Amino acid sequence: MNPGAFAFRYTESIPYMLLDSIGWQSTNSEKYGNDGQTRTDNGHVIFQYTLSGEGKLDLDGRTYPLRAGTAFLVKIPSSHRYYYTHEAGEPWEFIWLNAKGEDALRMWDRILDRSGHILTLQPKSLPIARFWELYRAISEDRESESSALSSLLYNFLLSMLAPDVASAPDLESHPLVRKAESFMKENYALNLSLEDIASHCGISRAYLCRLFQKQELISPLEFLRRRRIEAAVTMLRSTAVSVQEVGMLCGFDSPSYFGKVFRRYLGLSPREYRSRKMDYPFNTVFLE
Repeated sequence: MNPGAFAFRYTESIPYMLLDSIGWQSTNSEKYGNDGQTRTDNGHVIFQYTLSGEGKLDLDGRTYPLRAGTAFLVKIPSSHRYYYTHEAGEPWEFIWLNAKGEDALRMWDRILDRSGHILTLQPKSLPIARFWELYRAISEDRESESSALSSLLYNFLLSMLAPDVASAPDLESHPLVRKAESFMKENYALNLSLEDIASHCGISRAYLCRLFQKQELISPLEFLRRRRIEAAVTMLRSTAVSVQEVGMLCGFDSPSYFGKVFRRYLGLSPREYRSRKMDYPFNTVFLE
């Protein structure tokens, strides 16, 4: 892919999220800069991420250095200004996008509440990967259809709300976490303990829990409970096995505990879920 800038203008007023412009560029000119109080594209949101060099952002009375790996998020209008100065000593290279629409504004507020205006993103983090997918679709595939671009834009903004978005070093799961997850998926019906799972992976219980908490933000046993409830939902709908036996076949040794856990996730008992098929017509449920 090559640096460039692309803009989109829409003949119809569409309320959902729209991409206004996107780019990959560098500058070494002090004439480069944008002021959030004087721009005319009100109602827009801007994401910009430094690849190399350094820029600056004045925001609410403070000045932030925009070094490699730093992203900022702002709305138009707001009290901000981003710019280049020669004191950086090298060109400022960055990627950016400008979005608009009701959904863009709503999601932007959620991202700002979660991450703030300034955040650090690894080059292999999910948001940067999603940005390059969008940029490639436009710059190489010449995609210009509004719904296709909006779908890619939604994916990008949703990635900004993913767990641990700022510090994820890469997109690939830790191999021991994958091994533990596969073991639990294949053996959820057994009376597994944390010791059993850790032993299968050849690590201690404490280390397994640390890995899971860091990557999945839940414990291994919570992951196991979710897989058991998913299996129970399918069995309740696809078999005539009694509710008590469903619980046992899905790894719950106590009917009362099975009912308690099922209700926590689904909001009703296993028996109610089975009988209320018109209200809950799902044969498969994914718990995340």
